[in-house]
Amino acid sequence: MKPLIFINFKHYENATGRNAELLLNEFRKIKDQKNIYYCLGPGDLRLSLEFPDLNIYSQHVDYNGYGPYTGSISMNFLKSINVNGSLLNHSEKRLEIDDIRKTIEYSKSHDFKLVVCAENIDEIKSISKLRPDYIAYEPRELIGGDISVSNAKPDIIRSASLICSGNDVKLLVGAGIKTENDIKASINLGASGVLIASGVIKDPKPINKLISLTGNITG
Repeated sequence: MKPLIFINFKHYENATGRNAELLLNEFRKIKDQKNIYYCLGPGDLRLSLEFPDLNIYSQHVDYNGYGPYTGSISMNFLKSINVNGSLLNHSEKRLEIDDIRKTIEYSKSHDFKLVVCAENIDEIKSISKLRPDYIAYEPRELIGGDISVSNAKPDIIRSASLICSGNDVKLLVGAGIKTENDIKASINLGASGVLIASGVIKDPKPINKLISLTGNITG
């Protein structure tokens, strides 16, 4: 089984607006998309209707439904435009644990997938008890850097894998993931996949980078 690959477009200029559409058109060239997920900003989520063949996730979601919630991104709305999952609690958009709990509870009753980010082993322990679909371990200090989490924190990944599997949660790892070997190392340590942003999006040729990450990987 191939590793899961979640690509966070963040709010990079080359991955927002018209550029997000151009990137998805390029990424669409990869034939097997089952294990690839694209996490778009709120202004680009409409693209899920233009690319129904791709797995498009939101970068954030709120636990309220429709109603007087200015600025909210509801699961109800996301599902109506073919977006069936979201990142949550990314280091750039942190939440209180009670809000994470409420969002996970709401997602369970709406058949909506969540990738909940955690920065350390204590957060992994707390969040895994809430049983989201995925936990993405991303140590803040390595995000956007050149040192892979699989090289810098192997013992934590092993421990996180055991904690997550004990709660029936799949573990993803992120921060500094840039090569096929980084992904293989993460899988060997017990992860089910990776969360990548700049490693793909900021590459001079994002499509070539993504192909290099997906072409020869086996789980």
